[in-house]
Amino acid sequence: MERSLRDILEWVVLGLLVVVGVLLALWVGGWVFTFLGRVLLALSGLIWELLKFAIPLLILAAIGYGVVYLLQKRTA
Repeated sequence: MERSLRDILEWVVLGLLVVVGVLLALWVGGWVFTFLGRVLLALSGLIWELLKFAIPLLILAAIGYGVVYLLQKRTA
């Protein structure tokens, strides 16, 4: 089965189009993952800032709950 020059050129052009498509998809994917990385980094920073205030408040609430529980148990 002999291939003509035209068939070979069509396969070469098709291969180049596939390569360009894959590279374009990787490039777009890189931009998307970069954007998602920045969004997730900002979200983790926000969560960290909230936890810096929430954890001491939860500790104080637990201490307050324990004191009230002990006082109610003592008077009962």
